Amino acid sequence: MKYVSRTQWGALDTGKPLRAFRKAPQGIVVHHTTGGTSNPAERVRGHDRYHVHTRGWTTIAYNWLVSGDTGEVFEGRGWHVGGATRGWNSKTIAISYIGSGDDLTEKGKAAIRTVVDEIQRKYGGNLWIKCHRDFKKTYCPADVLAKWIKEGMQEEAENPAGVDWDGIVKYLIDVGAKVLAQRPLRKGSRGKYVSMVQSRLNERSGAGLTVDGSYGRKTKRAVWKFQSKYSIKADGIVGPTTWRYLWVV
Repeated sequence: MKYVSRTQWGALDTGKPLRAFRKAPQGIVVHHTTGGTSNPAERVRGHDRYHVHTRGWTTIAYNWLVSGDTGEVFEGRGWHVGGATRGWNSKTIAISYIGSGDDLTEKGKAAIRTVVDEIQRKYGGNLWIKCHRDFKKTYCPADVLAKWIKEGMQEEAENPAGVDWDGIVKYLIDVGAKVLAQRPLRKGSRGKYVSMVQSRLNERSGAGLTVDGSYGRKTKRAVWKFQSKYSIKADGIVGPTTWRYLWVV
């Protein structure tokens, strides 16, 4: 996977400085650019010209762009305040898929996961992930990409033969015992463990939750309903016991 800096793809020099985040971002918003996918560097330059000359912005709006054709990651505004999600630019990092999200490829998925992982690493791992359509009435980032994001950015399933499922479950239970005993998941919690709970509730009870890593009212309600089915204290909080039931019962 290749990283392409602003200098390498030829960002316009407007002489206007990019603004740094005053506080760490709260989340990640996924967009698509629409249009073609071939020659992604030229596509990025085209969007830069449009955003600068037509919209009058400082530079291209997105923080990062990814190519489904080549798997390349292009630096937009990088680690600076973006301009792609009105009302949320100072609170979020914007990733845009070059072209239509309905044409999502495995290379594109891998590139998005790489950028998301790096953003989470940089900012502590507790950022939620949503789509542009969650913030305004728009088709962006298209149905296929939006569905993949909301299902937790799952990788293609591998051949199950030879997989040590018992070992995987034991590892997951141990994680719950160590991590959640000290810091149970509750309304307001964020991060990868929340995403795992949301995904598991969808699988186990058809909760229909958006897998965004944000423990809100709907997630709490789904946890409470799951707990009510078993001999667990129904409080809407995921501690070691509820975590274990999610994986082994």
